Amino acid sequence: MSRLKDKINSDFFKAKNNLNKSKGELEQIAVFVESYDDILFWKDIFDKCSLQTKIHLASRTSLERGKSAVLKHNVGKLLILCVDSDYDYLLQDHTNDSKLINSNPYIFQTYTYSIENFKCYAESLHGVVIKATLQDEPHLFDYNNFLKEYSLIIYDLFIHLLHHIKEQSNSFKPQEFLDLIKLNKVDIKSQGKKELLELDSLVKNKIATFNGFSDTQITQFKNDLYQLGVKPENTYLFIRGHNLYEDVVCIFLNPIVSYLKRKHFTEIDNQKKSDNEAIQMKQQYQNSVTEIKTLLFHNTNYYDCFLMKKIFSDVKKYKENNFSFENS
Repeated sequence: MSRLKDKINSDFFKAKNNLNKSKGELEQIAVFVESYDDILFWKDIFDKCSLQTKIHLASRTSLERGKSAVLKHNVGKLLILCVDSDYDYLLQDHTNDSKLINSNPYIFQTYTYSIENFKCYAESLHGVVIKATLQDEPHLFDYNNFLKEYSLIIYDLFIHLLHHIKEQSNSFKPQEFLDLIKLNKVDIKSQGKKELLELDSLVKNKIATFNGFSDTQITQFKNDLYQLGVKPENTYLFIRGHNLYEDVVCIFLNPIVSYLKRKHFTEIDNQKKSDNEAIQMKQQYQNSVTEIKTLLFHNTNYYDCFLMKKIFSDVKKYKENNFSFENS
């Protein structure tokens, strides 16, 4: 019954669009996504590709939500699906869902684990901090290098995690991986060197306990993933996005923002204003800035990420294959 309903919906959209569109105008496409957070992300992409879309949540009930709800819909020219890749992109034939997502031209995916990974794109973080503090101290923290070093440290452990999932081994589970790679604090003055060294030690100790897979197997698996874009220096783009957001990036962004705000307050105090005037200036500053988590959530400065370019390539191909007006 569900599939019949989807077919009827798709036919309805098509009939309605044929009545309303003028010659050369793109038809409106129904898009189903996992959550409210995904709507603006995908809407922005489709708008940039000049596609007229109406984006819907796949389900509004608590019983059936997220990716599974999206993938229950039939797809076609006027009804497409958008999902987080999770590990389905990297483990392309692992499940029926992963096979479907990676082969169906009417299903678009993030290629990163989720949209949170894009929002934490290293090259965008300096700009996010400037917006959050209205202060710019470019040499305070090297965001790119930190996430590169972090990625280099966790890369081999991440490879082992994916290989365990691929081989359906329960001896190393995703939650254990996430617990190992989280950061509790980052000393921004030292660029987090101590914390990265401690993480490196934890990771190496854990890897030393693995004995189920040969070096040849792991090397071949690394090569396979490299072809999909996974490199030692960009591992952070492929780990679970929510954990990257909460347990890594916000761990160093919060002290950076606090430092810059305190520094600006000190500058106000040093201007030898009266107490009332200083208090007023500080309040005006506080009213002018936005919480870092809010700005990170709305961050869109990630369009030069190579995985974002893959999404645009998919959308362009879909558009060319389904909306050609040469014979109109």
